[in-house]
Amino acid sequence: MKRIAIIWKFGVLILIASVCFSCSPDASQEINQHTLASLGSEFRISYENDAEAYRKRILSDSTDSEALIGLAETQIILHIFGFSPRDETLPEADKAFQRARLIDPSASRVLCLEGKLSLLDWKWKEAERAFHRAIRHDPENLDARHWYSLYLAAMGSMDQALMQSDTILSMDPERNYDIGRGSLLYFARRNMELKDLMMEVVSRDTAVAWGYDWLGMAYIELKEFENSVQTYFRAFELSDGTVEVGGGLGHALGLAGDYRPAKHMADFYAQKAEENYLPPVQRSFIHIGIGEYDEALRLLRQAYHEKSWFLVFMQSEPWYDPLRGDERFESIQSDMKFPG
Repeated sequence: MKRIAIIWKFGVLILIASVCFSCSPDASQEINQHTLASLGSEFRISYENDAEAYRKRILSDSTDSEALIGLAETQIILHIFGFSPRDETLPEADKAFQRARLIDPSASRVLCLEGKLSLLDWKWKEAERAFHRAIRHDPENLDARHWYSLYLAAMGSMDQALMQSDTILSMDPERNYDIGRGSLLYFARRNMELKDLMMEVVSRDTAVAWGYDWLGMAYIELKEFENSVQTYFRAFELSDGTVEVGGGLGHALGLAGDYRPAKHMADFYAQKAEENYLPPVQRSFIHIGIGEYDEALRLLRQAYHEKSWFLVFMQSEPWYDPLRGDERFESIQSDMKFPG
């Protein structure tokens, strides 16, 4: 076992070295325009196909609670990944949830779904109660524990969020929630731990976009800007240009001093937003990275009116730090009415 551990650690060191080696001072890597224009269509279409498959199951059997929950959760994913606006996804998600609740109101997955929808609707206390009930009905519902940990992180209760995550880790031998753990480490600003964990994630699966996404965040917070840019280029390609990751890439480019490609992304997204839904919070991150704070704040106010998922973490998100203290930012945060 000791030999296996040494070999594994050696492999991780090689991966770290290869990532860092690629991060040369030459920051001239060009953004793949095809990927940029795709806007994550590969993943969006996949989720839309999943949603359609669930609809067919429900048409065949209106009491198929698993299909109802699946449809609701798929619509939630389409929204929180920034593929579709809430008015195209959450009404159907809520309708499916209501039907599932009529079938089995005490099922842990149904209660967890209630918590997710409440959180997306900024109903803070209702979300907390639903997650509590979901966990009480099934302590091994790791999805409920994960979403409850996200709720706690959004409320600024980092110690409690990480305690919940510790419980998940003890019950997750397949390490399915490592990226979820990483998100909590990020909000808790434990960035060296986040970096180490995401290096493990991408060493196990070099094609997982979200591992590189969170690794790029760790590099940014550790001010390893060249590493963050190169890591984000990898995440951007693997995510087929998903705007959630694109916002991170643009932010990283701006902080690394690569103004031209970051501004190009910001301008491209502004143009595409005239005809497609693009999450304004992710666009704001690029403007923060290049120091265009007025435009970032305008987009955040737009996100408030759209009731964006990404504003849930307004109290905890490190990338908002340059805006804290600005009365416009404080006004948005006050309007969200987080629990005292």
